[in-house]
Amino acid sequence: MRTLPHDVTEQQREALAAGIAVIESLDALGHQLEHLKAVALASLSHLATRIAHDEGHLDHGELVHRAVEAEVAVATRSGHTATASAMAHADALLSGYPTTAAALSEGTVSLRHTHVIVDAGSIIPAPAARAAYEAEALSLARAMTAHQLRAHARRLAEHYADRDIDERHREAHEGRCVRVIDLDDGMAKLIATIGAVEAYAIKDRLARIAHAARATDDHGDDGVKDRENGESGRPEVRERTGTPAQAQADLFTELLLSVDPRAPHRPAGGDSVAPITGRVQVTVPVLRLAGLPESAETASHSGSAELAGYGPIDTATARRLAGGSAAWERVLTHPVSGAVLAVDRYRPSEELRRLLRARDQHCRFPGCTRRLDQCDIDHTIPAARGGPTADKNLGHLCRKHHTLKHFEFAGGSGWHATQRPGGVYEWRSPSGRRYTEAPSSRVRFKPVTPPEPRAGPRRTELMHGSHTDGDGPDDTGRDPPAPLAFSARDQACARPGPMQDQRSARVAERGADLENRRVAPIARA
Repeated sequence: MRTLPHDVTEQQREALAAGIAVIESLDALGHQLEHLKAVALASLSHLATRIAHDEGHLDHGELVHRAVEAEVAVATRSGHTATASAMAHADALLSGYPTTAAALSEGTVSLRHTHVIVDAGSIIPAPAARAAYEAEALSLARAMTAHQLRAHARRLAEHYADRDIDERHREAHEGRCVRVIDLDDGMAKLIATIGAVEAYAIKDRLARIAHAARATDDHGDDGVKDRENGESGRPEVRERTGTPAQAQADLFTELLLSVDPRAPHRPAGGDSVAPITGRVQVTVPVLRLAGLPESAETASHSGSAELAGYGPIDTATARRLAGGSAAWERVLTHPVSGAVLAVDRYRPSEELRRLLRARDQHCRFPGCTRRLDQCDIDHTIPAARGGPTADKNLGHLCRKHHTLKHFEFAGGSGWHATQRPGGVYEWRSPSGRRYTEAPSSRVRFKPVTPPEPRAGPRRTELMHGSHTDGDGPDDTGRDPPAPLAFSARDQACARPGPMQDQRSARVAERGADLENRRVAPIARA
């Protein structure tokens, strides 16, 4: 490859940095415009409430709000449902989350960040608790993507909620259903509203079956095809073509249309996909798992169980998974910083891998949340250059960002990583910018309310669901843990409450404040 002159390389690097700065400025300007739009939408919502109040509408302004939403939708060539949702979010943001709205007006967070904060905070009715939650969530929002923020915001909101997740889950579970949304060109979306753990396990199982089918194709085994199984009606894995996502969609269709849910489960010998089960990763505070009551001393360390990549889940599901898993990892964390101090279990092999899994949680490239089972363990300083195989020099990177880390261009530019103490990554971009990526576990395990200072660090224990990578029994004589499996069951479909009912309740709550509220004038073109 021809080496570019040094001055040309510097010019390209400066052009890259200038281009990134322009994009960054335009991005902040876009956030500020979104704030102005939110102010206008909220003002229209308040105006509709005022009109309904002045005219004495018995439906709490439902029809007035529909009329205003319809006019906004037509004027902006948007869907009525999307417009109603945008107006409801703007109203909730400006009335309940002023600090987040101010950050949006400054361009330091995006509209997607505000959606995550407001949606997660909907379970916090008390203004003081909501303000405390908002402050903590907003500090995280300034340093991570909206997708990364979602699980952390749910965890924070759970801490301040007046009702715990077990009670709310029992109510939400009544709304499980399956529905179809029509699309163009002979396509449709099939959406199932089910428990988060089951949903993640189903998605994982589809991905693993598709991967197994592709591996079969790569080895040229033509013997694994679709065939009728007269005894059980179960399909066998067949050849797959197309992308992994397309293969998963095909498998989803075939498994549902060809499997008889009334047929008794058969051993793996008669079903090539039966041994492939769904896997999920759940972290449970040991006090929650044991069912011990909370006290002032333990409140900051007895939070809810969490599903990796999602957030808090109900205790009953976590205990059911704990009872079905043959082994658990114990994660010891610092009581103030939340940093992972150690990971142990009955089988001591691969301790370093277990420590890295507990620490990293996902790919360590800035903004990436790809799961660990789709990541490689990378030497920050390559072993060929003397980099040690130790936790201070290892971390998880997905294949895309692993490849990107080793790619250089324009005279040595590229994405370069440095590890700081505690597993903190410092990334330098091709334009020379620096980005700090702290382990997600520090946010996950850090107590929401820090305890009183102590003379020395204390260790907090959590139980962390896991699976053994090796085969055979461990040194305690136990068999290795089996993957977590879930069976499909018929689900009753409950009709969800309409958005209009929620809006009517919100409008009714304003009643006493209507006379004191001023509505900002809206200019009409």
